[in-house]
Amino acid sequence: MLCRRLRSLFRPRLDCSRPSNFICVALQNYNMVLVRSDLPPSILQWSNPQSAYFTNIVYLNSPIGVIPITRSWVSIDVQFKQNAFRLIGSHLESGDATIRDLQGGELRTGPANTPQPVIIAMDSNAQAAPMPQDPAYLHFITAGYSDAWLEILPDTAGFTCCQAELDNNPVSQLYQRIDLILTLGNIEAKTIALYGADPSDRTIDGLWPSDHAGVAAWLKLQ
Repeated sequence: MLCRRLRSLFRPRLDCSRPSNFICVALQNYNMVLVRSDLPPSILQWSNPQSAYFTNIVYLNSPIGVIPITRSWVSIDVQFKQNAFRLIGSHLESGDATIRDLQGGELRTGPANTPQPVIIAMDSNAQAAPMPQDPAYLHFITAGYSDAWLEILPDTAGFTCCQAELDNNPVSQLYQRIDLILTLGNIEAKTIALYGADPSDRTIDGLWPSDHAGVAAWLKLQ
């Protein structure tokens, strides 16, 4: 029941499925928002769950036909104590910079088009560091969004991507910052940190927790 409920609330960010004469092959990867359940409603409430696929997507040719590489976003409205905001999660296109930029525009004109303060947490695939910066990232900044990492650690690279696909490289291969926490409105970033980026974070078998480093921030609504 929980799985069915989550599926109804949050669309896959990537959904590729095509039948053949013998088997059905499917790949699904979901965007989700996790909310603490141990806080009373007087402190934390959430509502208005939304999700949708991006209109602008990549199509791949394959021996079994054209496969749409769908991407999606999810959002909820949050009431934390006396403060309200909208939280959005997404994962933008990785292989086509033009499509990625268009998807960023869909976020700004879609779920982020609200009078509430907005927090977007996403694997943007849009390089914020090192230079040159990706157009999709720059268009968020020119639209008035703040990059929480730059607010706190402007002189630190903060690379989040990418380790080897098998996550077994002995030396970190992180070389770009693409996992972002962006804010719009009266929000101040207080602290921010990477997780899973230090060699001490590897498992006893020598594996990195993920091919990406995680980013966590403490944000304060004014």
